[in-house]
Amino acid sequence: MATIFDIAELAGTSKSTVSRVISGNGYVKAETRQRVLTAIEELHYVPNQIARDLKYQRTQNIGFLMSTYYSNTGDLINSFAGIARKYHYQTSIYLADNEEDEISALNLLVTHQLDGIFLLSAMNDWDKIIPYTKYGPIATWRRIDSKHIYSSYVDHYPLYLQALYYLKEHGARKIGHIFNSISSSNTVARVHALTDFSDENPTIDQSWRRFYSVSTEAGIDAGKRWIADKKQNQAPDAVICFADVVSAEFIRTLRNAGYRVPGDCKVFGFENDIFSRLFDITTFDPRIDLQAANSFYYLYHQIEHKEVQYQKITPKMIIRKTC
Repeated sequence: MATIFDIAELAGTSKSTVSRVISGNGYVKAETRQRVLTAIEELHYVPNQIARDLKYQRTQNIGFLMSTYYSNTGDLINSFAGIARKYHYQTSIYLADNEEDEISALNLLVTHQLDGIFLLSAMNDWDKIIPYTKYGPIATWRRIDSKHIYSSYVDHYPLYLQALYYLKEHGARKIGHIFNSISSSNTVARVHALTDFSDENPTIDQSWRRFYSVSTEAGIDAGKRWIADKKQNQAPDAVICFADVVSAEFIRTLRNAGYRVPGDCKVFGFENDIFSRLFDITTFDPRIDLQAANSFYYLYHQIEHKEVQYQKITPKMIIRKTC
């Protein structure tokens, strides 16, 4: 059986460096890490502390890897972990602050300390992540066109189009948009829907658009801009926000300035998280619970080689008091 010394010799590095790669702790140059991983694979190395688990070729442990915390992350984790428990799997949460942290977590597939990984958001390019699928299955809720990584992504194009027509039918004539990063797959889908809607409805003014790379205080800033435009009679009479937390901040900013929602401005959110329920925000429920369930089912199927029944995801519009 290969030892850590064998790995170090084949990789042309030190025993301590190999230890850092295996544990995921400490800095290792990308080139050196790859040499170590290649040596591990070639020698079929198995760390002693997990050899007993590998008798059955699995650890019953799935990693939940994230680089940031969204307003609906808690709901996603709870749903994922709840399904996992029913199948006697535990969920270990890893927070990656940078690309190297993410690679260190992915290396836990290589050393068989995790059976699979759910990736909330990717720090590295997908091309750098995909090779790890040969060590264990990876799932995400992000949009990715790959046969190697499962995606429970819900297309926002039809949802955004539905929101636009709903606002039009309820009297909106100038619709504003608060988007997140232009590079986001959700933003791309929403802008596509907006463009198609504009082609069919040229009389609806949709020139009021704001883009934010992060959701923190996006609603507050957009709210202040709406107020300034309102004083010039240039503000939209309806606004669609990319997340409910942004909608909540936007609504609070307008109301603190004496404006009425939906009287002066209708507000439409996305996600149906705790903020939409607290502020009675009209929103879309993307069924995060089913996205989590399908992601786990994929991982379970790949690990156990057992068939499972995937759930059909049908997002639904939830009408509350802001539209």
